[in-house]
Amino acid sequence: MSVAAQVLDLAAGRDHSLVLRSGAQLVGWGGDGTGRFPAPLGVCSAPSSESGAVYVPTDVELRHITASAGMSLALDAQGMAYVWGANRAGLGGRLSHIVAQQPKPLAGLPALAQLRGSEFFTLARARDGGLYHWGLAPGSAQARNAGPLRVAGVPAIADCCAGVAHALLLDGAQRVWGWGANAAGQLGAGHLQDYSEPTRVPMPRKMVAVAAGASHSLAIDVRGQVWAWGSNQHGQLGERAPAYRTAPHQVALPEGATQVAAGQYVSYALGRSGRLYAWGWNARGQLGQGHTEVLHGVQVLAHLPALKKIVAGQGHVLVSDGWHVWAWGDNRAGQLGQAALYQATPRKLDDAVSINHEEART
Repeated sequence: MSVAAQVLDLAAGRDHSLVLRSGAQLVGWGGDGTGRFPAPLGVCSAPSSESGAVYVPTDVELRHITASAGMSLALDAQGMAYVWGANRAGLGGRLSHIVAQQPKPLAGLPALAQLRGSEFFTLARARDGGLYHWGLAPGSAQARNAGPLRVAGVPAIADCCAGVAHALLLDGAQRVWGWGANAAGQLGAGHLQDYSEPTRVPMPRKMVAVAAGASHSLAIDVRGQVWAWGSNQHGQLGERAPAYRTAPHQVALPEGATQVAAGQYVSYALGRSGRLYAWGWNARGQLGQGHTEVLHGVQVLAHLPALKKIVAGQGHVLVSDGWHVWAWGDNRAGQLGQAALYQATPRKLDDAVSINHEEART
């Protein structure tokens, strides 16, 4: 195969990365991240002496992927869910199995449109707008359910995202709902009280997209303007102070945004032009500026082509123009496909393992 297949989706977990290309080519980098048992191949762990990509074997025609802490999930063209990797707190939709090395179907769900994984819980949005949850309840240390259960009390959902201990939902009327921990104001409700169930939170405008970091949140309104709230300990709200905000604050960007992504203490927005903007923590080069110095305010990544997709893990980020993938940030688990501990400038990922696999089949 001389020409790279089209990139269909990207996923960035806590310690691993996934790239899904057309033709069922699913490739990944990094480790399991749990430290409790040998990393399963399905979580894309390469041998310790190797930083190359690992092919994830599957005969399923996948369309969507997502990743969390040592676990990966995917959807096929029919909306069937698949899961592999670690299964802490029932994240894999069952408590009896600890590890799955290859994608396995997840029963008990209707046709899905979206999956989102946290370190402790998983959300699934059905094609009819229904919301399903398994693992720990957001913001709780108690396991609520080992298998997928439909979340009651919310209207049809159009988008969902999962932080470490909180979740944000966007309904069909472009209203935002918050759920879980709120110690830093990450639910945007104007106070610091947790929500034990999804609750509508006030927003300055109707929103079209949401993203959740460790303890901060992002959203894009109908005009393309980006809003941020929650923890600001590393400037992830786009300003030097205050330490946190309990209500949305508009981030000053030179253009409207089409996508937002949030890492542990860092934020990203993809402009309508395809240009990428980043702000927040830079200790592992997450801002892509070539160094790890503290930077205040919004930074521009000027040396990338027009981008179409961005995803953020805990300390690393993946972007794509539709054909190529670049990555940077934390690399202590090899999630960037190289030997260095971090990468402070965007570097193109080499998923040649998928090419070798294709050649081996012909």
